[in-house]
Amino acid sequence: MSQEPGRITKFIQSTFGFRKTTLTALVIISYIATILVNLYFDKVSLTPPEPAPRILSTAWLDLQTISTHFHPYTSHANDDVHDYLLERISTICARKSYMEVDDDYDKLKFMVNQQDVFDPESLANRIIYFESGNILVKIEGKSPALPGILVSSHYDSVPTAYGATDDGMGVASMLGILEHYSSDETDQPERTIIFNFNNDEEFGLLGAEAFMKHKWAKLVKYFVNLEGTGAGGKAILFRSTDVGVLSYYSAASRPFANSLFQQGFQSGLIKSQTDYKVYAENGLRGVDIAFYKPRSLYHTLRDSITGTSLGSLWHMEINALNLVDALANENTQISDDTSQAVFFDILGKFFFYCSVNTLYVLDIFIVSIVPIITIICVLIVARRGTWYVEFGRGWLRYPISLLASYALTTFVSKYLYLNDPVLLSNDYISPLLALTSLNLLCNYLILNFLAWLRPVHDQKLVCLLELNMILWIGAIWMTMKEKQEHNVAGYSITIVHLLVSVSSIFGLIGLIVKRRAPRYRKTIKPRIYGSSEEEQHHSDNENSSPAETIPESNDSENQPLLPAENSSNNNNSTIVIIEHESEETYQQKLKHAALQSFSYDWSIQFLILVPLSIFLIYTNGELVLQALNQTVQESSYFGKVTMQILVGVAVSLGVPVTPFIHKLNVALVLFLTAVLLVCSTVSYFETPYSYTNPLKLRFLQSIDETSKVPLVNLFGRAGYIEPMLRDLPSLKDSGSAISCTINNDSGTERCQYEGPRPYLLDGTSADNEFAHYLSVQVVNNSNNGDVVDNYTPVEVDFLINVQDNRNCILRFNSSNYDSLKSPHSEKMVSPVKLVTLYVDGYQSVPLSSVPSGYSTDEAGNHRFKTMKGIDEIQLHKLNWTQPYYHVGLQWLRTAFDDDEDIDKSTQLGVSVSCYWGEYDEEVRVDDHKVRKVRALDELIQYSPRHVVYSNLERGLVEINAHVIL
Repeated sequence: MSQEPGRITKFIQSTFGFRKTTLTALVIISYIATILVNLYFDKVSLTPPEPAPRILSTAWLDLQTISTHFHPYTSHANDDVHDYLLERISTICARKSYMEVDDDYDKLKFMVNQQDVFDPESLANRIIYFESGNILVKIEGKSPALPGILVSSHYDSVPTAYGATDDGMGVASMLGILEHYSSDETDQPERTIIFNFNNDEEFGLLGAEAFMKHKWAKLVKYFVNLEGTGAGGKAILFRSTDVGVLSYYSAASRPFANSLFQQGFQSGLIKSQTDYKVYAENGLRGVDIAFYKPRSLYHTLRDSITGTSLGSLWHMEINALNLVDALANENTQISDDTSQAVFFDILGKFFFYCSVNTLYVLDIFIVSIVPIITIICVLIVARRGTWYVEFGRGWLRYPISLLASYALTTFVSKYLYLNDPVLLSNDYISPLLALTSLNLLCNYLILNFLAWLRPVHDQKLVCLLELNMILWIGAIWMTMKEKQEHNVAGYSITIVHLLVSVSSIFGLIGLIVKRRAPRYRKTIKPRIYGSSEEEQHHSDNENSSPAETIPESNDSENQPLLPAENSSNNNNSTIVIIEHESEETYQQKLKHAALQSFSYDWSIQFLILVPLSIFLIYTNGELVLQALNQTVQESSYFGKVTMQILVGVAVSLGVPVTPFIHKLNVALVLFLTAVLLVCSTVSYFETPYSYTNPLKLRFLQSIDETSKVPLVNLFGRAGYIEPMLRDLPSLKDSGSAISCTINNDSGTERCQYEGPRPYLLDGTSADNEFAHYLSVQVVNNSNNGDVVDNYTPVEVDFLINVQDNRNCILRFNSSNYDSLKSPHSEKMVSPVKLVTLYVDGYQSVPLSSVPSGYSTDEAGNHRFKTMKGIDEIQLHKLNWTQPYYHVGLQWLRTAFDDDEDIDKSTQLGVSVSCYWGEYDEEVRVDDHKVRKVRALDELIQYSPRHVVYSNLERGLVEINAHVIL
């Protein structure tokens, strides 16, 4: 006689059984908890201590002072920042006898052959003359024989930003660290520490180049570079030369680091650079720490004190101090493990790292052992017969579901992208939610329908095993990348693969330990309960019949799986007679019972796989999207790449749930549908820019000495510039035309119009004639037009007369050469072989007598010779009152010495471009105050509030001159 399950049994079944309500609750908790936990710990990481430590309060005041004005290398305010820093640093260092200050200003001058650090694909051979304004501090260590530590940041800004985050935060943090080491409570460190407050990072990493020429450079072997590529937020450790030096970041009290960013640099996706590049290429070992978001405010007016916070400053300062202190007080040898590092933090509390070689070995072990264990478990389950699943049934549904959902998600994402290519700049959350919901819904509909149409025993285990196989293939691919390319971003695949493996193997173990149903037997001998042995023997002879053994129920311990039938009374005894049925019918009943049975292992499988996987995928996915979402403004390439990453994150967020998804409650399905509809609508109709996430345009006003037209150049994504310009008062009044050129490959455009002219000098209107700003005067020229042999160079020197200026660039062209095209042409070789910057008058020197590379003569003239040819010369000087650059060139009439068909009487054209970078300044012209760059003033005043401006070139005003030699 059957018995109903008790209350406790019912409670256990309803709470822990594989039921829709329980599963749905856990899914909701997993997603919401992941988001809330990340938000909470983000807030905690940015909460400064109360009361603020002295090193924080003084650093904040320093930051406020440094970022009072725009202070690029090409501005007078740059000197003001230099002088303030020198005074502050000198005051701090006076407290300890083992602290020493050295100022490079007007002392360290040099030439360097440097590839374009912001365009790794450029082939241009650039020679740069630079006068350093670095301020250096040496804290002598107790063990000076130990290799020292370099701490570096740059104090120059771009012309359009106050530089609070880029890189005022780094400078202020270094001042705070200096304060720490100068206090009475802090002992002298074991190792020597060098602080490099460097200048002119923004346009060539030149302050770092200058440090490598300094006498103290040989004292250091390790470095910590502090940088800013956003506006506020948290400072992330995003690059490390090796795992040995990275290990000391474990001392950070608020760790925030991820090697995903390092992979972005290694793969070429991220092309911008920091001083880290210079230090690493010169053999130093260290790390790069920087603010990284929001990119649309980077290099704009809103990189200011109002755009950052005390918590952001403390996050960089305390982590940098912890790291420097750990390195500087290491009195034994720092690990010499120079292998690439894989690293990430957990909620700003824990820091994990290992070498890529270690991860490679771990991956080899996992991809080897997991299939072995899985196959063994599957064979045992098959032998025990506790899993009622057929080989050809139910195994295609999961791959079909994944492929279909991915295809649909990708299709919708492309539609959203085509509707608005810069959608993600303003809002990546709405499309992420929409695509994640779409992916989950698609998987639910397919897997739920197939589970209803053709149910299989333990579909979740089928899906887990297939997901395990997919990730196993992915893990093998990533393992190859780790070995061949030192890929440091694949740890996510390793972790998720491991979680899926454990979850699926646990499901198999559950089937292994499950009690088997009795095997089918054709006959049984029904017994007459209460009868004698003789009566039973008589009954056996008369009533033998085929039957089946009654298996145990998985549904309840109190109820048989296949209940007995046809019970009857005979002489007050009960005879149990089981009707004859075939083995096929028996097996079908077993499968049916298995499908109806409760499964309690699912919750452990779910908890092993889903919460941790969702947390990892969401944390890393959001981190990457925060860094890249506003790069869509820079080109269509980044727009497509970022959208592909968004699709990858959306699909990945749903994958951990898919093995269980067919059991979701319809209420959650309806909620996902609502999220899909709402977020898709928002994504479709939302404006691409807002005040919080503005459109960033790049500005330059250029003037050619011949045309004398002050052309304003604006560069940005195509389609957004011209409508805005049509509302400018100056264009309405003048009726000037707007000319826009679109680059279809990048999806960008450059628009030009004649704007209000700039005024750069105090004085009269005559002093502000464009010809007075810049002119080129040839002093000596040996090129008389006669054809001579290939090996006799032409020698020429000229003056670049330029007022109140710090930066000019020289480029060259001839009948068979153009320096503007040479960066992307291996065949185009510059005829210029030697450049001289004269300090004390012209001196003719034979080309053959000058050594290759950089050299100086007795008069202090700077020379650089390379027979590979010089494509570009950059001049950076500190002296504002020096009215000219005196430049000498030696060049060959043809760059192709053995080619007799090339005209050897070709003249050399020299284009000179000089830059001025002061925006927020006034000059007095004819006794009237005038703003220097009025065209930018007008744009800022009359542009929509969702538009911000950055510099297109190294200055805001560019004046061009050209001379034929």
